[in-house]
Amino acid sequence: MAAGVEQGINPPSTGDGGAYGLPAAARQMMDGLQDGIALGIRGIADFGGLFAPWAEKIGAEGYGWLQIAGLALAIGLVGAIAGFAVYRFAAFLLQPQRRRFADSLPGRFRRAGVQLAIDLSGFVAFAVVTGVLAGSVIPQGTLAHDSVQALLNVAITALAYAIFARLLFAPGDAAARLIPIPNAGWHWRMVAAYGAIGGVVGQMVRLAHVSGADAIAIEGWFLAGATVLTLLKLWWFIAGARDIEAAFAGSEPGLFRRAAAALLPYFYVVTALVIWAVGCLAAGKPQSTSWNFAAGTTQVTLLLLPILALGAHALMSAAAAARFRRRQPGALEQAATAAGHTLVTGGIWLIGVYLIVELWKPIMADGAAFAALRLVSGAMRLLAAVVFCWTAWSFLKTWFEAIAPAQRANLPGADQDEGPGAPASRLHTVLPLVRNVVFIAVLAISILVVLSSLGVNTAPLLAGFGVFGLAVSFGSQTLIRDIVSGMFFLADDAFRVGEYVDTGKLKGTVEKISLRSVQLRHQNGPLHTIPFGQMQAITNYSRDWSTIKFELHFDRDADPEQIRKTVKKVGLAMLEDEEIGKEFLVPLKMQGIRDVTDNSLVVRLKFTAKPGNPSFIQREAMKRLLAAFRETGIALASNAVTVRGGEATAAAAAAVRFPSGRSSPSEAPAAHANG
Repeated sequence: MAAGVEQGINPPSTGDGGAYGLPAAARQMMDGLQDGIALGIRGIADFGGLFAPWAEKIGAEGYGWLQIAGLALAIGLVGAIAGFAVYRFAAFLLQPQRRRFADSLPGRFRRAGVQLAIDLSGFVAFAVVTGVLAGSVIPQGTLAHDSVQALLNVAITALAYAIFARLLFAPGDAAARLIPIPNAGWHWRMVAAYGAIGGVVGQMVRLAHVSGADAIAIEGWFLAGATVLTLLKLWWFIAGARDIEAAFAGSEPGLFRRAAAALLPYFYVVTALVIWAVGCLAAGKPQSTSWNFAAGTTQVTLLLLPILALGAHALMSAAAAARFRRRQPGALEQAATAAGHTLVTGGIWLIGVYLIVELWKPIMADGAAFAALRLVSGAMRLLAAVVFCWTAWSFLKTWFEAIAPAQRANLPGADQDEGPGAPASRLHTVLPLVRNVVFIAVLAISILVVLSSLGVNTAPLLAGFGVFGLAVSFGSQTLIRDIVSGMFFLADDAFRVGEYVDTGKLKGTVEKISLRSVQLRHQNGPLHTIPFGQMQAITNYSRDWSTIKFELHFDRDADPEQIRKTVKKVGLAMLEDEEIGKEFLVPLKMQGIRDVTDNSLVVRLKFTAKPGNPSFIQREAMKRLLAAFRETGIALASNAVTVRGGEATAAAAAAVRFPSGRSSPSEAPAAHANG
């Protein structure tokens, strides 16, 4: 599109046969601006030359200025009565329909559309009635008719601007307000005043040309009117800057939208000053009348562009939200929708700037005026590059966010093994790294495209960045080693986000992977950041399966077969559990007797489960096993020393060794000898 703008714009030749360069163009514009202001000041001093020819020709037709004003006022009153009657009739018919619409974005547009239809009915009636009366009361083709019609056109212009402002701001009906701007009534009055003053300036310039007024006086009137309009716009944009910013920022703006909304009032200020300056450049030129039309159209277009862009974005967002409520969109659809919003919004700006350039091209065909047009054309190329890069950025950003994994919560004091958890997939692990690389690439390409659109030769920049990158690579060998090692670790799929790994010195759950390092969250809370270049061997505890073996010590008299049956029963019950049964690959079972000690029977148990939280399953198994052993009467081993049988057993043993009547062991040999 930018290329199409450039076609047909042939730079005027200078004395040396070359085109205007930027410094020469700036000098041309400054000289033209000074000449135009000087010419306008001379015309203001000669305002008498503006009205004298008109008064003379009106007098020759048999009219005076009071008669012209009276006729215009009378015709305007009749037209106003007719328009008001039609307006009330249309309101009577359509207002009940208008109240039915709900307070939503589509309903707001419908309410505003009904109100616009009511207003336009009265407006059309006023314009038709005044046009017919003016043609019937005063002969057409006379200056008197043109004068009356010019005064009526001022009213028609002001009324058209008021209707348009009411469509946008709806000062009396917030439910139909397309732009939710604070102080809507004040902004509506500013737009109506702009239309009225603009109508007066434009119609007076047209009458002055028709009546053959002095050209310098016309330039003076034009400069005065343009200055008044510019001051009105500056007052509007500066005093209402907060309102404009709040209206275009919305309720939950992002960073870019907040910045754009904050800059928008000052963009309007700059454009108002530029339009005034371009009017001074056109002073004294044959196209000054065309400039009046072009200036007014440009200002209205620039006012409409953000409104249309915001409205289109809001409508597309509402349609997408309604569609997404019916079904869950895929990542590609979400990205395409976001890119479409950006493309439509930027496309509206591109079309508006293109129309402005085409509007000014026939007028600004020489000297300083052409230099200003060429700057606008360059700005359009810049805007096209920004829209293209912004669209690509929106698509990629939304797509990456749609397929990105949910953030894992790692709160201080939280037990990481409270329940089964699944690590991220390989795509989700590599995705953040790929996203950062792609964003950097898009940003670099965008900068190059923007510089190229501004006419900057990017070839030396690319060569310089290549040399700079080579120098950085030599001075950052450790960094390069970290990045290259990380690429190979990711290519080998050594670990993923959410997996528990041991690097030899440090261990923990993989929480984040960057270009040069990996972050491990230890189960006690500390976060370890390890450069890839310092990692040698990786032990991954979260891959494929985990076999857990543990031992229990039973009393030596415990029945091994009873222990086996109890363990098997608990293992089958855990398989049927809805929460943890799906985690088992091999159920809990008794592996056998590992050892027999002085006071215990050592039994080994094992199970195989999915990786992630085997310790949680082990704790659950221990809890159920202890309860089952208690129910079946199987006792666990104890280190306590127990005296079996008590004092009665000890006395019986002594009676066997020492027969009755012998009080001490010394008597035993004597008894034996006597026997």
